[in-house]
Formats: sequence, structure tokens, C-alpha cells
Amino acid sequence: MSITLRIGRVFGIPIEVNISWLVVFVLLTYLLANEFADANLHWSAAQRWSVAMATVFLFFTSVLAHELSHSVMALSKGIPVRSITLFIFGGVSRLDQEPQQPFTEFLVALVGPLLSLLLAAIFGSAWFLLGRGNSALEVVLLLLAWTNLSLGVFNLVPGYPLDGGRLLRAGIWGMTGNYLRATKIAAALGQVVGGAMVLAGVILMVKIEPVDGVWIGVVGIFLFSIARGSYPK
Repeated sequence: MSITLRIGRVFGIPIEVNISWLVVFVLLTYLLANEFADANLHWSAAQRWSVAMATVFLFFTSVLAHELSHSVMALSKGIPVRSITLFIFGGVSRLDQEPQQPFTEFLVALVGPLLSLLLAAIFGSAWFLLGRGNSALEVVLLLLAWTNLSLGVFNLVPGYPLDGGRLLRAGIWGMTGNYLRATKIAAALGQVVGGAMVLAGVILMVKIEPVDGVWIGVVGIFLFSIARGSYPK
């Protein structure tokens, strides 16, 4: 889906939402509200739905913060940023050019996962200090801690186009001085990661949880496609 809606600017960077994000927002809110009902939290329907909506909104705000960290770092290194787009699989920062030095790429790639892990620590600490209960605030804090932890760790997987793949490319590029070779290795590993996720998604879908399996498989297909398209000919 290519239809996007511009919702504003942050630090002068246009922020856009792909129409697919709206579909995912509704779907995740529905699934989370049902999870709250199954968890016997003794919440009213209105509370379940409002907390679900707030949690999903704050998660996508965390994704936006992750992408903003990449963009702000890029701007600080003199790399123009065209826009940030939130879409079905998370978000993407659109840079006008690739970093020209391996250390620059390393910094731009690293700051996103570090911010996500920092947010996970902040939300997790707040949940712990509040008493680790099941109030609406504590549930939201716990979920945000886990989702940001997952976002940070997943993005460190060494396969392009994930941040970990960019870190790997920066490392190989810095050691060998060969950008093309570094890109080939990172993109090849990205295809391996994407293929492994598709396989894991199919197994999960058939044997354990269909919804989670389909989601992991679709993300795997997306990663495989991007990595394959980025592989130098």
C-alpha cells in the first residue's frame, strides 16, 4: 500500500503514516482488548478497549522515537532526511543518501536499538517501582517495556535491512574498505534471517498460534524481499 498521510513534523522532519498502519492499529487494539478479557483482569469493556488503544498508540510512538533517533543522528552527520513513515511493519527513515563513512553508518544504525532498549529500561523500572500490579497504568508500562525490549533486540539481528545488518555492514566495510562486499554479506544474511522467520512462522501457525505465526511469516517475507532487492548485482 503506497497511500500515506502526513501528520506533522518533528525537528523539521515530515512524519507520515501509511494507510496500512491504520489497519494494524485496529487489529492490534482488537487482539489486545481480547487478551485483557482472557487475562481475568476484571476490567469493564470500556476499560479494556481504552487501555488497548492507549498501549498500541504508545507502542507506535515508541517506534516513531526509534526512527527519529536514526534521523536526528543522520542530520547531525550532515545527511538530509526526506521523511519518516510508519507502516504495517513498523517504521522507516528515508535518508536522501547513504552514509559515506562506515563509522557514520555505525552511529546512525546503533542509536535506534539503543533508544528502544533505554525506553524498555525506563518503562520496566517504572512498572517495578509502582508495585508490579495489574492496574491499567502498570499493565501499559509492562507491555511497553516488553515491546520496546523486543524492538531493540530484534533490530540488532545481523541481517540487512535491520539495524543489526547495517551495523554488520559498517563493521565489514570499516575492516575491509569494501562497501560492495560488506553490502553483499549483510544482504545475504538478511535473506537468511527473512527465510528463517518465514519457516518459523509456518511452524508456529500450524502447531501453536495461527495469528502470531502469520505475523512472523509476513514480516519474514518483507525482510527477505528487501534484503534480496538490496543485494548488489
